Amino acid sequence: MSENPYDAQPPERRTPPTLSGELVPSGHVDPGRVDTGARSYDPLAGSQPLTYAPLQPHVPPPGQPGMGVPPMYVPTQKSVGVAFVLTFFFGPFGMFYSTVAGALIMLGIGLALAVLTGIVVFVISLITLGLGSVLVILAPLVGIPVWIGSIIWGCVAASKHNELVHAQIGMQFAAGAQYASGGQQAPGGYRPPGY
Repeated sequence: MSENPYDAQPPERRTPPTLSGELVPSGHVDPGRVDTGARSYDPLAGSQPLTYAPLQPHVPPPGQPGMGVPPMYVPTQKSVGVAFVLTFFFGPFGMFYSTVAGALIMLGIGLALAVLTGIVVFVISLITLGLGSVLVILAPLVGIPVWIGSIIWGCVAASKHNELVHAQIGMQFAAGAQYASGGQQAPGGYRPPGY
């Protein structure tokens, strides 16, 4: 039978055994204190109550730039290339990436043109006793201006969005620098017009 190293120590030097990975309370060794297991502080013994200093708010030292600057909100940018690919393959539906309002407008225009084209082909077919139904083959060509318009509008909307983001970041940096240097109140929540 193996001997326990805990029992082999003299009673004044005994410390409780620890498991692998167990956190052991810290404290410097105090051989004169037998009641706490040779530690200056033993939270398990209960001999010393825990005392904590009250929490103090963080105050940055004066004169250091960049300290105390309010947090900056950075909106995401939109890729013009992604806007082009989406509108090239999906037409007005691809515009939802760059502008939701523009996508809804182009979908409405496309729907109106489709209904109008259907009515015109139907009337021409009635007048020509069915010979005008050949025009149905050409009806999809009416959607080409909507498709080209959605590509252009989607790319321009993504570019305008990025310009607004750059302007907003510049204003936030300027407000943060002014706040850090002079200790003045930074304008919070400011967005450029049209954003």
